[in-house]
Amino acid sequence: MPTIGDERLQEADLLARAVENVFRKLIRFLVGRISLVRLQEMIRHIYVEETELKLQAEQPGKNVPLARLALNTGLDTRALLRIRRRLQTQEPQYRQQFLAELTPESAVVEAWASRVREEGAPGAAAELRYGSDDAAFEGLVKSTLSIRGITTQSIIQRLVATGSVEQDRERRTLRLLVDHYSPYLSQDEPNMVNAAFSAVSNLISTIQHNVHAEQSRKLFQRQAWTFRLDPRKRAEFRAVMRDMLERCEEDARREIAPWELEDYGEGLLTAGVGFYYFEGT
Repeated sequence: MPTIGDERLQEADLLARAVENVFRKLIRFLVGRISLVRLQEMIRHIYVEETELKLQAEQPGKNVPLARLALNTGLDTRALLRIRRRLQTQEPQYRQQFLAELTPESAVVEAWASRVREEGAPGAAAELRYGSDDAAFEGLVKSTLSIRGITTQSIIQRLVATGSVEQDRERRTLRLLVDHYSPYLSQDEPNMVNAAFSAVSNLISTIQHNVHAEQSRKLFQRQAWTFRLDPRKRAEFRAVMRDMLERCEEDARREIAPWELEDYGEGLLTAGVGFYYFEGT
């Protein structure tokens, strides 16, 4: 018969596996779009902010002791004080400098574009030589990035791939084509990414509600799948599922329409249902 200690270990193992599964897929998507350093910084600030909000809700009207915050976050008090001061300034958390440094190449583009704007001579400033230690582009990279292990060539490859610069191999020059960096390889991808993360956020909100809600107040949350699909019939299966989901979407829009107010305004609620197809990986 398992002991209480064994049950807790099993629960901890289950939670760790579940979190790893979600994080692994999220991180797989984020690689090349945001650096590990910036992701860690973002998570640290959000974790502290959400922890403090949770502890304040448990004891309304009282300040959260630093020691209790440290216990719940695992951070030392010095780090917590720095984060608290940052949060209390009420400045935009994701300031321009932070956004510019999401990836190393974005920091290079931001610094380069700033020089073009400051010098007021786009023709000259927008074109830099590369390929030697004293070349202007190498100097730009060295003055912008303090991270070891990142080569100038890898930066160039990424900038060329994303259409941020035009490379002239014969003259060994790079011309800046944008005034800000976008890691996305197609014009439509940013909108797709935003929609994807919005869907993920909505699903997590439903899960969070259902974990704490009484049975009668739980929101509808279901999945239907099979473990026995012949891979040779994947395309046909996808087509059938798409057709079914499109019909469900049309039904949902018809049901939602009578509930919608004609005018937008403050205090209104966003509510709805989501549709998506998935395959296990």
